[in-house]
Formats: sequence, C-alpha cells, structure tokens
Amino acid sequence: MEKKRIYSNDNLYMISMKTENNNWKNQYQRIFLDSWHPFLWIASLIFLVYSATLFFNIVYLDDNVLVVEHYFFNKDIGNIPAALGEDIFRTPHQGGTFYRPILRLTFMLDAQLGRNAIIFMSHLSNLMLHILAACLLLILLIKLKIKKETAFWLSVIFGIHPLTAQTVAFISGRNDSLLAVFVFPALWFFVDFSQTYGKKNYFWHLFFLALALLTKETAVMVPMLCAAYAIIFIGRKKIIADCKYYSYLLAGWISLFLSWLLIRKGVLNNFIGNADYHIPLSVYKNLPALIPAVGKIFLPFDLSVFPVLRDMTMVYGIAALILLLAWFILSRNKNYRLIVFGVTWFFLFILLTLIKPQDTTPDFSENRIYLPMLGFIFIFLGMGRVKFLNFLNKKIILALSLLLIIIFSSITICRNKYYKNKINFWKNAAATSPSFAFNHNNLGAMYYLDDNFDEAEVEFRKALELNPNEQMAHNNLGLIQMKKEKWEEAEAEFKKELAINPYYDAAHFNLGLLYYQMGRKEETEAFWQKTLEINPNYGEAWRNLAILFYEKKDIAKAAEFAKNAHVRGAQLPPELMKLLEASVVPNMLLKK
Repeated sequence: MEKKRIYSNDNLYMISMKTENNNWKNQYQRIFLDSWHPFLWIASLIFLVYSATLFFNIVYLDDNVLVVEHYFFNKDIGNIPAALGEDIFRTPHQGGTFYRPILRLTFMLDAQLGRNAIIFMSHLSNLMLHILAACLLLILLIKLKIKKETAFWLSVIFGIHPLTAQTVAFISGRNDSLLAVFVFPALWFFVDFSQTYGKKNYFWHLFFLALALLTKETAVMVPMLCAAYAIIFIGRKKIIADCKYYSYLLAGWISLFLSWLLIRKGVLNNFIGNADYHIPLSVYKNLPALIPAVGKIFLPFDLSVFPVLRDMTMVYGIAALILLLAWFILSRNKNYRLIVFGVTWFFLFILLTLIKPQDTTPDFSENRIYLPMLGFIFIFLGMGRVKFLNFLNKKIILALSLLLIIIFSSITICRNKYYKNKINFWKNAAATSPSFAFNHNNLGAMYYLDDNFDEAEVEFRKALELNPNEQMAHNNLGLIQMKKEKWEEAEAEFKKELAINPYYDAAHFNLGLLYYQMGRKEETEAFWQKTLEINPNYGEAWRNLAILFYEKKDIAKAAEFAKNAHVRGAQLPPELMKLLEASVVPNMLLKK
C-alpha cells in the first residue's frame, strides 16, 4: 500500500518560500544577465548619466587645439599619413612629447560631419568609447573567471563612477577610455593564449597591444601585467614547462616595443619626449599623490577638474586605506592571488602618471585613474567575508549595490556641470586648486574670451602673485592693456612674457599686432615671421602677413601668405579670398 506524504504547515511555507525565491532568481537572471541584456543595461545606465554631455562645449584645455584648431587638418583624410608622423599636438620641428596617432584618427573621424557638428561628434565619441570600454571590461572579467553576475555589477559601477567624468565629459580625456578599449582585448587574448597557445590568440594579443601603444604611452605596462598574471595564476612550473610558447610571446613583445620606440624616436627625435624628465626623482616626489587617488576611488567626494598635489586632501585616502586594512585583517578565506594581481594592476598603470617634467607643477588629472582604479576590483574580489557581516544575504547585497549606483550616478551627474563650458571648468579648477597659478591664469583667459576684462585682469594678477614666472600670464595682461589702448604697458607685458617664455608663438604674434596698431610695420613683420619660425601652422600669422604684404603692394607675397593661411584654416576676409582668385583687392585694415 502506497504511503501518502503528509506536509505540515511549516513545510508548506518552506516550499512556498523556495518556489518564490526560485521565481525571483529566474526573473532576476532573465532581466539582467541573460544573453545581451548586461550590455544593454551597461550602455543604458551610462547614457542616462552622461547624455547631457553631448551638448557641452569645449573647455580650452587641449580640446580647443585637438578639436577646433586642428579641424581643417582632421577633416582631410588625406592627412592620415601625416598624422602617423607627428605628435598629437602637431608640434613643429619634432618638438612634441606625446606620439598618439590612433587618438588623432578618432579626432579625424569626428571631423567628417563638418565644422558645425565637430564638438557634438567629439562628445558623442567620448560617450561611445566609455560605453564600449565598460562592456569590454565585463567580457574581460568573465574571461578571468569572475562570476557573470559579479562582473556585471562591477562593470556598471565602473561605468557610472564619478572618476570617469573626466574621461567622458572632457573631450581630451578620451585617451584613457580609448586605451582601455585596446588594453582589455589585449589582456583577454593573452589569457586565451596562455590556455591554448593558439596562433590566432597570439597575433590578436599583439595587434591590440600595438594599437594601445599607439594610443597612449601607459600601454608599455601591459606586457608587465601579463607577466604578473602568468606568475600569479599560471605558476612558474607551467611557464617553465611551456617556455617555448612564452619565448614566442616575449619575442613578440620585444619586437613590438623596439619598433614602437624607433618610430617614436623618428617622430619626436627622442625616445621619451621633449621635456626635462628625471624619472626616479619625479616618481619619489609624486608618490604621495597615490593616497588621494585611492580616496577618490572609494570616497569620490573631493574631486577637481585640474588638481595639484599641494591642494589635494589626504583625509579620504587615509580613511579608505584604513577601511581596506581593517577589511583585510578581519576577513577570512582571502584569495591572495587576486589581491596581489589587483595591487600590481593599480601600481603598474598609475606609475607613469607620477612622471612629470622637472620644470612644471605636476597636475594629477582624474582621467589618469581610469585604468588604475580597476585594480581594486581584483583586490575587492580577493578579500574574504567578514564574520559579523554574514547576515548580508544576496538580496541585501543587491540592494546595497543599487544604492551605491544611485549615489555614484547622482554625484557624476552633478559633477558633469563643471565640464559644460570653459567658465565652469576653470572656476572649479581655481576653486579646488587655489594655489596653482596656471588655473587662475586660464580662468582669466576664459573671462577675456567672454569680454569680461575686469575679472580677467584680476585672475591674471592673482596668477602672477602666486608665481611671478607663470607662463602666458604676462602675455594675457598685455592683451588687456592693448584692449585699453595702453600701448606702452602692453609692450612691457609682452616683453616680460618673452623674457621668461622666449618660444611662445602667441606672444610674438601679439607683440607684432601691437606694433601694427602703433604703425611700426617693420617690427610687425619681424615678429610675425618669428611666430611662423616657431610655429609654421599659426594660421593667423600667415593671414596677417598676407594683409601686410598687400598693403605694401607686394601682391605675389600677399597671395603666397594668403594661400598658406587658407590651407591652415584661418578665416580670410572676402578681399583676400578674391586675391587668391587673382582679383583686384581694395585696401584693407587689419582687425584689432
């Protein structure tokens, strides 16, 4: 006779709860983790947080050069070979420091829809690159055997983290997201190669590593990180046993690195760059900057668009390090391999940011923490659970994760406003790093561009109080005096600028402009010619010399200079355009 199973009310309740939990898990899995859903969520949340940046302007920190001044060069795809043979700022006479041709190609792509769309397209590219980087991070974490659910939430937090604002909302910050787009595939193809030793993975790894090297110099750390991964997770015994395959990899790295160095030297005339670097001393002096960097990762409340070390607070960094140390001491079942790998990741990718030219005040822009901060993902995953926090079940952890995402998203959305325009940007820079003369000088320059000359003069003089040798400040004061038609005072300021900054092309140009307005035409020509000697791509100098030679009735030279001005994107008066067409040009006055 078959026995009937009898359930008590308690048993029925437990079965009901299990069924409910299973239904919840299935629904949660289906909404967030199935198929392409994680990528859609990542893209949607990032777009929600950063969509307003699509309508932001430039802030005049490199973006005015890379996007606006270089527009005509970028627009012509026939200039791609030239882009491969010069530094990112098109510094003349092999005088640059940053050889980043892949970054240049992204700006050339932005320029293809025309001048009116260039700033919008630049912001759109920044947003899309960040979305792509966050999605590729998810793939990388899964490749590294991180549970898909955990990898998804960590990728979301990275995508909306306040520290990423400098990379997304600030056009010039895209070099770090673009670097990540190449570094992540380079790493996962290395991981695949270490498991299969397949040729395809080998060549794809080297391909993405090459693209990373041509994007930003930080990529030189990728082979070191791969070596660290092999030692930590694969082990020396297996590496020695399969040394033939790793020798191929080492040969590929060396060949790629030497090729990159030779190309770099050919373009920059220097392996490192044309600046006064003392690498060991620079790293030693700037090591304290790591403390606030860690603080900004865990407690992103004291952020700045252009921070310098002496104005950065150590409080949040020390608090974050104390919390990490307490967690490490109290936690059980730690995964030391993940922790060591995370620490290695952080230090390798942040090391080069500590190397600064000797003759400058080092800044620590937050976009440079974009890649290094991901090391803390592995540190976080390597930490064990703390005993008194065992009450945190999956639902509570999920709720806390959502709360963290809401908090970080809110901070990021509020922070985006500092990148909306040039005034917002430099006001924040001067407010958060008040001891840095450079920030006050640039804020003054933004006021000057908005015709707010009184505020501009206050900031220029503040900059010179902080640093009497602040480059460009005397030049800017000279422009103020020239606006007031105080010719002698303006001349004195321009000459002070050239005394401390003799190769500043704009100061030569402005002194020439002053002499033109004073009727000293011979001196005018000499200073504008000097401007072109320093910077052959200075379009306004070509244009003004064209006008000057026309006034001297030297039509042949006027036409030559007008042509050079036109190809460099300088806006020519209609009369000069007619001169190019061999028409008669009436007398013109140079605009002040």
